[in-house]
Amino acid sequence: MAKVYKKLKNLPYHNIVDKVCVYLQTNFFRMKFSKIILLSICFCFVFTTFSQEQKDNDFNQKLKKEAVEVFRDRLIVDVFHSFWMNVPKTVTPKFNPGFNVAVLWDFKATKKSPISFGLGVGCIFHTQFSNAQLRYNNDKGINKYYVLPEILTKKDSLKLNRMTYINCNIPLEFRYRHKNGFKFTVGVRLGLVAEISQRYKGKNLEGSGITDNYKYFLKTGRQTANFDIYMRCGWKFVAVYYSYQVNKLFTEGKGPAVNPMSLGISLSLF
Repeated sequence: MAKVYKKLKNLPYHNIVDKVCVYLQTNFFRMKFSKIILLSICFCFVFTTFSQEQKDNDFNQKLKKEAVEVFRDRLIVDVFHSFWMNVPKTVTPKFNPGFNVAVLWDFKATKKSPISFGLGVGCIFHTQFSNAQLRYNNDKGINKYYVLPEILTKKDSLKLNRMTYINCNIPLEFRYRHKNGFKFTVGVRLGLVAEISQRYKGKNLEGSGITDNYKYFLKTGRQTANFDIYMRCGWKFVAVYYSYQVNKLFTEGKGPAVNPMSLGISLSLF
């Protein structure tokens, strides 16, 4: 029986049934009943083994295909620090955390191509912490930085002094993803400015000793749209993120010629 099983196992899968049938027809009357039973068991075992191997191969191929398609950068979260360009020398910069959230659809060039394009919607939140406030001067009709008195910059006098810049945008990306997980993205964003505001919590600027807590919005002289260029470079779900806003926050002559440049980490959730 060992020789029979060995012969059956070495046969191609699609010829097993035909060969066994021919063998049984030519040797049926020569075999004893016990041999027929053993041969039947052997046949069932070989058939089941090959069927299971085929199913396992199909399942493994399906898993490999799904593993490649998991991280296609459909939902992206960028966490970064903003460097503010062209800020007056009297303004002392600090750590300026921010984030970007974008939902994109991934359009592949071809089914198996590593190149694709991304298009969607996003929202960016920039901050600026410093020793100055960005305010509108009614007399001159411009937005400008006002450096806080040194006594107010101490921790017991100043709780919060933050400028916030928010825009909603449409990102368009060119993407390259290698099968080993490496990926590179370069893109542009065109958006609308949603908010430029100044938040303050601390001692009164006039020196009255009263604690102020307020937020005001800068609406005069600001740009209505923004244009960014950005890139990501990384592996699978994590990457290094860089962006630069080409245009300024305010129209020429209506405020400081500042614009953000950001560097951080990008996470692709799926």
